[in-house]
Amino acid sequence: MIKVLHITAHVGGGIGSAFIGLGSPDLKQTVILLEEPINKKPISPMEAEGFRILICPDSSQTYKEIEAADIVMFSWSHHPAVTKFLYSFPEIPVRSVLWVHVSGNYFPVVNTEFLRLFDQVVFTTPYTLSLPEVQSLGSNYACEHFDVVYGMGDLKDFMNSQRVPHDKFVIGYVGTLNFCKLHPDFINFCAAVDIPNVEFALFGDSPTKDELLQAAEKKGIAGKFKFHGHVDNVPEMLARMDAFGYLLNPQHYGATENALLEAMVAGVPVVALNQCVERYIIQNGVTGLLVQDPEAYAVALRSIYEQPDYALSLASNARNEIKKRYNLEDNRKRLLTRFHVALSNDKRQHCFKTYFGESPSDWFLSAVGSDKDCFLENRAYNAGRIFHEYKKGSPQHYHNYFSKDERLTLWAQQLKMKRNIIS
Repeated sequence: MIKVLHITAHVGGGIGSAFIGLGSPDLKQTVILLEEPINKKPISPMEAEGFRILICPDSSQTYKEIEAADIVMFSWSHHPAVTKFLYSFPEIPVRSVLWVHVSGNYFPVVNTEFLRLFDQVVFTTPYTLSLPEVQSLGSNYACEHFDVVYGMGDLKDFMNSQRVPHDKFVIGYVGTLNFCKLHPDFINFCAAVDIPNVEFALFGDSPTKDELLQAAEKKGIAGKFKFHGHVDNVPEMLARMDAFGYLLNPQHYGATENALLEAMVAGVPVVALNQCVERYIIQNGVTGLLVQDPEAYAVALRSIYEQPDYALSLASNARNEIKKRYNLEDNRKRLLTRFHVALSNDKRQHCFKTYFGESPSDWFLSAVGSDKDCFLENRAYNAGRIFHEYKKGSPQHYHNYFSKDERLTLWAQQLKMKRNIIS
């Protein structure tokens, strides 16, 4: 049995469900959480799948776990706690696997220098394999070192979803409602939709609710929106949707996109933007509709509204495709294959600190791509929307951990001032 040690900041969001989906009798898996979990709900089902959970162990116990493991797997999304752990990694030989939980196209970026530090790398979307940075390593290197292991849970709760009659045409969205994920022109897309008795039902934590409603009021459509907040009974909510409008920021960090998979396997016709990860999940005109602009979005939704047989065909095709392509057992097999490749080599020492740089602000910059000059020139306010987040590996997120770093302090202040001006 292979002894695997997972290092992760937390098991919130999709990461917890991803771990549950990778429970296997062939593996003896231990998870070290670097943070005290705010939401402990995923822990019990993880333990039921055979995972042993250690919450913030001291360095002595951590080192013992590292030495005992056949493989150490790092869950990476540029979280400051994981970065600090890698920077301070002990001189203990290991076989290393990096599990990348972001697409890597904008921020956090995946640099080849970083990827090459690890013995094996698994991405959570084939989209990452298509990025120029990854392609530059060549097909031979990719075959030997890379694979895709989706960061998903078990979709069975969504597979038998049955439509629930309702009196409106409901266009739903489930997921993060901040603009690092949601399209900045989301309201303009919604305003273009000309369907009688339409309702936009939004599920998820909504820090941008007021901003969205203000924009909707200017367009005269505020009354068409319903904000439901976070819900646990997502399958029931999907059963009350007529379409799933998944309009994401072109620079979003999403990878597996569990919310989209859940909607598709639940039999809700989906409309998304023709970009990024979405193009690798949806086959346009077969398992969903991909659009470029608000006008095309309106046309796509109108076709679903006016042609119920067409909508049913899209939904049926999507359900069958997702069941087939996102099979949990196949996902586990891909992971086991990477583990066996890693096991074919001896353990070795890893020195991650040379990649990250000396200061926490350097650590933050290690995953910044085209916006790096904004920070090096101390004009953080010019950086993209995702850098204004309080978490997601942003300057504020890093500053929360490393408050004595002067550059992080300055960048966090600049971004706070910009947020105040906008609001």
